[in-house]
Amino acid sequence: MRIAIAVTGAVLLLAGASGLALGLGAFDAFGALSERPLLDPALARFTEDTRWFLPAAAGVAEALALAGQVWLVVQGRAVVHQWFPDIDAETRSRARAAADHLNRDARGLPGVHGARARLTGTADRPRLRLKVSCEGDALVSEVYGELGAGPVERYRRAVGMPDLPVVIRFRPSVERPRRRLRRRRPQPESA
Repeated sequence: MRIAIAVTGAVLLLAGASGLALGLGAFDAFGALSERPLLDPALARFTEDTRWFLPAAAGVAEALALAGQVWLVVQGRAVVHQWFPDIDAETRSRARAAADHLNRDARGLPGVHGARARLTGTADRPRLRLKVSCEGDALVSEVYGELGAGPVERYRRAVGMPDLPVVIRFRPSVERPRRRLRRRRPQPESA
């Protein structure tokens, strides 16, 4: 879906930029394109004969613009709820404390380097997002089973949401290469 939206946005941006360049005379090397009328004469005659065409086209464009704006608001709301859950302050504080315990317990599992838990969503549709970084040779199925049986269940009980959906994302932990520090040898003093 994101690729289709990106392609559509790129095409529309390209069309708008080329229309602006055409109006400013950037393509006048191919003839006086900026001097031509905006509508082709045949289309202008059609719009004069059928008076409903331009208002109908404007209405369709307005409906599409409104649908796009509503879609953007819905997407923005989803992003906001991802970072700032729509839950009461007491549940938020319990979730923060339980997340600290969950992260500590997850890091104690064999093969796990780090974990980060976050309660997201709305009050009626909350969910727990857990990012776990594991060693390259760790058995993800065993880590998943250990997480579900222990730390995640304790988190659900601490928050008071026994049916809380959990999304666990695993990623391999990559060790950054250590840079060698070159020690400078002291230079002998010249006399």
